[in-house]
Amino acid sequence: MQLATRNTQQATAAVATTATKAAFARRHKVNRSTVNKWEARGHLVMTVDGLINVEASDDLLTKRPVAYRGGTAKGPVAAEVVRQVSPDLGTLPQPDAADVVIAALSTVVREIGARAARRAIEFGATLQTAFALDVGVSLDAGEIGERFLASIGSPIPDGMSLVEIADSQHNGIVEADWPALAMAAGEPLDLPALEAWFCALPNFDPPKDASYG
Repeated sequence: MQLATRNTQQATAAVATTATKAAFARRHKVNRSTVNKWEARGHLVMTVDGLINVEASDDLLTKRPVAYRGGTAKGPVAAEVVRQVSPDLGTLPQPDAADVVIAALSTVVREIGARAARRAIEFGATLQTAFALDVGVSLDAGEIGERFLASIGSPIPDGMSLVEIADSQHNGIVEADWPALAMAAGEPLDLPALEAWFCALPNFDPPKDASYG
């Protein structure tokens, strides 16, 4: 009986280290689009059956600077809190020009994926195409913005992205209205199937043809 109990506990512990994308999104208090973008940027450790290795992924996510993590921190550094308090509460600090640019670019990144998905359906594309564009366009916009910031001498910290900044500082990445888009496309909605299809796609590189100067 003790051996059976111990085996059951071990099996339960093994299952508890993996989660679906929906469960992982709930765990970090973000939407599924954000989780898909985390995966596309290599911030998640996936199992062969498409589940998320929770502990390993939490470790990757929490190693990023706190200001750019997005969602709710988990794991050994979850208790870490960083606050910046102005000593003079009656004086509002003047925004740095680079901070304004970063805020503007991250706002675009926050919304552009959902907008691209909606446009795709409006132009007659499939739900799969809309789903891929939701992730891909947001990441591509982030890459373009990051190169621009580097070109003006205000690069984002290593390992970070405008996607993370948009998620952490602008109330999360905008989620496409998938039920409405599925209805408009005349297709049944199966988000897990769309995610599985997307995960099986060959990895794509961000656009490298944009230049500034």
